[in-house]
Amino acid sequence: MAQTAAHLVDRVLPDVPIRQWVLSVPKPLRLALAMDASLCRDVTRAHLRAVSASYVRRAKAALDLEEDEAEDEPQAAGVAENPSTCQVQFHPGAVNATHRFGSALELNVHQHSLYLDGVYVTRGPFDPPVFMPAGLLDSDEVGRVHSDVIGRIRRVLERYDLKPLQFGLPPRPGDDAADADLDLSEYEQPLLDFGDARGDAFLPGLKSASVNSAVPFGPRAGLPVQRLRDPNLARGFESSGWSGQRVSPPLVENSNGFSLHAATVVPEGERDRLEKLCRYVSRPALCLKRLEVRSDGKIVWSLRKVWRDGTKSFVFTPHEFIARLAALVPHPREHQLTYQGVLAPASPLRDQVVPRPVIRKEPREVDASNSQDSEGSAGESSGSKGSTYIRWADLLKRVFAEDILSCPRCRGRRHMVSVITDPETVARFLESVRRKAKSQASAGNGGGGDGCSQAEGRAPPTGRGEQIPKPPRQGRLDFGNRSGSMT
Repeated sequence: MAQTAAHLVDRVLPDVPIRQWVLSVPKPLRLALAMDASLCRDVTRAHLRAVSASYVRRAKAALDLEEDEAEDEPQAAGVAENPSTCQVQFHPGAVNATHRFGSALELNVHQHSLYLDGVYVTRGPFDPPVFMPAGLLDSDEVGRVHSDVIGRIRRVLERYDLKPLQFGLPPRPGDDAADADLDLSEYEQPLLDFGDARGDAFLPGLKSASVNSAVPFGPRAGLPVQRLRDPNLARGFESSGWSGQRVSPPLVENSNGFSLHAATVVPEGERDRLEKLCRYVSRPALCLKRLEVRSDGKIVWSLRKVWRDGTKSFVFTPHEFIARLAALVPHPREHQLTYQGVLAPASPLRDQVVPRPVIRKEPREVDASNSQDSEGSAGESSGSKGSTYIRWADLLKRVFAEDILSCPRCRGRRHMVSVITDPETVARFLESVRRKAKSQASAGNGGGGDGCSQAEGRAPPTGRGEQIPKPPRQGRLDFGNRSGSMT
């Protein structure tokens, strides 16, 4: 999460306004997208083309150009005009993340798109791109994009020979009355044989139960998952009127089972706020702080926000919880984070738009005795130009504003001395540290110099004259399942 967000801010998203577009679909369509990977790709592409067409349309209106009638063509997502007919070209760009989970860990396939709030304009084949802000977004435009998304998704379902009404889409004028009165409560059964279902496969049943937040198997199969409700909160919501019909805020369109949210925007120059938004978009499904294992063995999942009916957490048995997690697993070899338009890898303008890679080098004070060891670590910390790896120390500093490589006593920089893999040596080293801390505390920390002021003597005590064997020289130190000492 933090690694992906840092990569997006440092190397992908330019310093322009960024707007988040979130699309949620009806439950029948969620199950269909979870069952078929190709359908999920096409529906995602329809959403991105609708939003890209909106940016191109508003850019044309700002430049007093005629609006293109064929907005549903593929060039709306990248290049808006044919170079042979018009020199002015519009290039939107976005980073899209497909989420498969909801706040209650239910299966909820929806899209989070970070769009450049504007377009890059070029007036010739060799003209450098110039960013053109989109201007103020109003609710009418969000409603137009909402209708455009529904129309494009309808055409996608028809290409798959699927009835749009069975997937929760609203009926159109002229549709059959029998289809218009279709009962959507039985949509699960036809979808159990759709997409990746194979014979007596067990996974489609898990996905169907997860969409409905129901128990997938056992004596309570088909019943809702056990909830923990607070009646006082429910009465408080009811008395305040919040439990009734919810009024959508500006720049949010909720109708016909589809929800389009475009109210979140990060202005230009606020890179820290943008990185927080990127961490939110790239977050995983589980948060350990909201997970609790009770003494009876059941698992409690707490909601981030209490629902209007007073629901604050869900209770699962271990098997039910594993089944809920299994339904959230995406299809193999399917990217959940994609780049669109001018930010796509194949875009000819990408190198002129994305930020330049930043290579960070830390000042080090190393004596001659550790010069050989420091050469490898210094080269490792600085990184190469093509590497996107960011050290954990740097990620902790970016996320929590804690520089763990800075010594609080001498204000020097900590560096790697050795990697200890022997458990007995680690135990002796930790015990010596405890004894030293107790002796300093008893002496009132008086007398003697600061142990951090000199580079000599920084190696961990081995006891009995034993020397710690150095690990073999490698291109990168592996810290998995190992203990390291930092001074």
